[in-house]
Amino acid sequence: MSYNNYINLTDESLDMPIYRIMPIYRFLQLLEEKKLTLVRPKKWDDPFENALLNCVIETSDGQTGTFAAKDYVYGQCWTFHSETDAMWRIYSHDKNGVRVSTTPRKLLAALQKTEPTYHNVKCFIGKVSYLPEDTLPGKLTSIDLLNTNGSGIAESLLYKRVEFEHENEVRLIYTSDDNSTDSDIFQFEINPAELLDTVLFDPRMEKNLRRAYALAIEDKGCKTEVKISTLYDAPERLKFKL
Repeated sequence: MSYNNYINLTDESLDMPIYRIMPIYRFLQLLEEKKLTLVRPKKWDDPFENALLNCVIETSDGQTGTFAAKDYVYGQCWTFHSETDAMWRIYSHDKNGVRVSTTPRKLLAALQKTEPTYHNVKCFIGKVSYLPEDTLPGKLTSIDLLNTNGSGIAESLLYKRVEFEHENEVRLIYTSDDNSTDSDIFQFEINPAELLDTVLFDPRMEKNLRRAYALAIEDKGCKTEVKISTLYDAPERLKFKL
């Protein structure tokens, strides 16, 4: 595999756990359909996302245009953070979310099966780097978007402002060659049992709901270990000796 398919990742980090929190209904849908869903970067909240691909191109003779690639690149966000209070509240605001885990190596391998011939130039995974806003434009414009190995387009989606550094984000990126579709999503088939290492319920989830969801997960053939987060568990009672 070309080094450029892993961007900003060390050899050691390829097999480290990465995590994603999603609503329980999305997870059940994943188990039912056996598919992961990537979205166009324009669906992400930060206005700086996809800034380079959205920029205006000006040729030497004064003509202007845009990068066609911006309309058929897709991504999905994960994190190296195992869990935080903020993550549960942001991504499981109704208290009915689950956190799944895998590794960068396994996640990229799952995507590459979609492109058995051209995965080296279309499938990437990388760690986001966080830069001050005044240095971000210079870094983005130094990226070679026309690199024939495809890594430039992926790299352009791996820089954010330092205000988002707490996310510790990892992104799976896929560049399609089909610009005839206007869909904002791209789905690819997975084997949940092979891809997912752990499943963790939101620690605030109501007990009866959790039991019902656990049965639904088991009914869909999920073999991955399912637990509940202990983030909000009370500490053991302290003893004070006089």
